[in-house]
Amino acid sequence: MATTHRSKIRRKDLKQPDEFMTVAYTVEDFVEHHLSKVITGAIVVLAVAAVFFLIYQHVNSVRREAAEQFYQGFSALNAKDYKLAEDRFDALLAEHPSTRAADLARFYRGIAYFNSGDLPRARQALEDYTQGEAAPRSLRELALMDLGVVYEQMHDYARAADAYQRAAAINGPERNNARVAVARVLQLEGKRDAAIKAYRDFLASDPYAPQRETVIQALANLGVSAPSGNSASAP
Repeated sequence: MATTHRSKIRRKDLKQPDEFMTVAYTVEDFVEHHLSKVITGAIVVLAVAAVFFLIYQHVNSVRREAAEQFYQGFSALNAKDYKLAEDRFDALLAEHPSTRAADLARFYRGIAYFNSGDLPRARQALEDYTQGEAAPRSLRELALMDLGVVYEQMHDYARAADAYQRAAAINGPERNNARVAVARVLQLEGKRDAAIKAYRDFLASDPYAPQRETVIQALANLGVSAPSGNSASAP
């Protein structure tokens, strides 16, 4: 007859702690002593996440509002409703001055003032814009060109020349126009020799520039001829 083998359980074995129960007691002890810290930590994490979410939502809301105000101002500028454009850009700068849209509004507000004939405010707006470091090179160059035109129309030729020279120093797509403008305001100031030199230097450095015929005509108006090799039409 088969018999079942039974292990002998010793009193000593009963006194040994069970491995699972040991771990369970350890976890229970940890939770008991650290539960408040765990809960507090979880609450802090959730609170920080909620704050970041609210900040993110606020930033997005501000950006949307700023973009909408800029769009309204830019649309008004294109429609030649300069007063509305000024109002929209002014409102954007007052309410959301730190946004990317506000940086663009600072430039286009100057254009709105200029197109409406308000030269003093256009000058101030463009000066403020060109003195900042946030302006992209392309818009900074255009702003300096516009500032030069404003000064030129205000008959402040020395400052006009300075603005054009700063635009030329950027070495962007308006560089040649800026160099010709410098020579033009020198001529308007009555600085004939300086103007002639500026025009001739331009032709010597870039003899086939699109502005070539304008420069040759300007020299003819001053009673001098273009440098040798520049009097004929460009090939």
